Amino acid sequence: MKGQAEDELQRSSWRLALQTGALLVLLLVAIAGSVLLIVSASQATAAQRLLTTATEHVDSIVDAPAGTWLAISSQGVLTVSPGMPPGLPDLKAMEAVAANGVAAEEDVSIGGRSYTVRTADSGARVVQAVFDRHENLEELNRLGVALLLTCGGAVVLASLLAVWLARRAMRPMAEALDRQRRFVADASHELRTPLTLLSMRAQMLRRRMASSSPLEPPADIEADVDAMIEDSRSLTRLLEDLLISADARRVELTDVDVVALAEDVVESFSAPAARRGVVVERNGIAGPMGITAVPTALRRLFVALLDNAVRFARSRVDVGVSTDSRTLVITVRDDGPGFADDVKTRAFERFATSAPADAAPEDGTAPRHYGLGLALVAEVTAQHGGRVEIGTQPSGAVIIVHLPMIRGNPGHSPAPGARVRAVVSRLRRMF
Repeated sequence: MKGQAEDELQRSSWRLALQTGALLVLLLVAIAGSVLLIVSASQATAAQRLLTTATEHVDSIVDAPAGTWLAISSQGVLTVSPGMPPGLPDLKAMEAVAANGVAAEEDVSIGGRSYTVRTADSGARVVQAVFDRHENLEELNRLGVALLLTCGGAVVLASLLAVWLARRAMRPMAEALDRQRRFVADASHELRTPLTLLSMRAQMLRRRMASSSPLEPPADIEADVDAMIEDSRSLTRLLEDLLISADARRVELTDVDVVALAEDVVESFSAPAARRGVVVERNGIAGPMGITAVPTALRRLFVALLDNAVRFARSRVDVGVSTDSRTLVITVRDDGPGFADDVKTRAFERFATSAPADAAPEDGTAPRHYGLGLALVAEVTAQHGGRVEIGTQPSGAVIIVHLPMIRGNPGHSPAPGARVRAVVSRLRRMF
């Protein structure tokens, strides 16, 4: 997957990651806020309970709870706990409570520290308790920092995980979109040339027939019609390549006699190749050889290999079928100019194959080369779990296909009616 599809996949992945991160931030902020509120409320409740106990149930400053200071006024005598913060006790508050008997509580700040002061009338005495809130506030600050660091790390990790999961989840969709775009590009690019050529031939033939006498038609009209028929066949082969290339579905595998299939394809290429002075022969295994594969895809693999070899061969093409351990090896050799160095590394990519320098220019009398055949070979090979490579030989070109082999009954094949139904079903899904 390359180009625009890869860029869209990256943008979509990061967009989903940002959305996930933003949602997670909101969730974690809500959780952290709730935690801080709960802890703060718990601290306030504990402090209130401590102050109430100190002002209502403690008789002496010696018994002051930890973290508090007491000031007790009894019969005009004031006693204060050692270490009372400067500015405290609040004598005005004690006098007010002694006068009206109503307990009072307030928060004060002295020297940058916060205190809660509660004054209450306890019978014959007035008690004022001072609670230092500094430790509670420090605890809340530490908890806030810990939550911030934890939530920040969780957001980063979750965002990265979201990117990874998004790419895994969206890659099949992006690949499907990329395949669709490539198919449209292939179809528009490849159909234009043969259709233009066919139209030009028809127009030229019509003009020649219009300018000639009805009693004396052009002498080479038969050759022109043959050329148009050959162009139509080339267009049909191209459409088959495009349809197979666009079909990414898993097709049911069946047992195929690969030797019989190879002989059938070789026979179909023998006559056209002979007209170009090329001999096509098959060698290797002579008897039936079963392999579990997609019959139509395997046939197209042979057709694409032979079409490529016959096109560039000077006089001979050899098609070999052999086995290597549990692997079926298909070898197609030709005595043509071989692959150029700049094409070898990308020979199985679409539109990568270029005509050799000494090849005769195509004038429409021979099938044109569209650069899809070897790409189709690579796709079919990959679909069957195999591999394809360019072999080495002193001259010409050799392409070797390795397919994992599962022996079966070579005589078994789908019924003709089933094949027809499969093709019809496939065309309905395509169009």
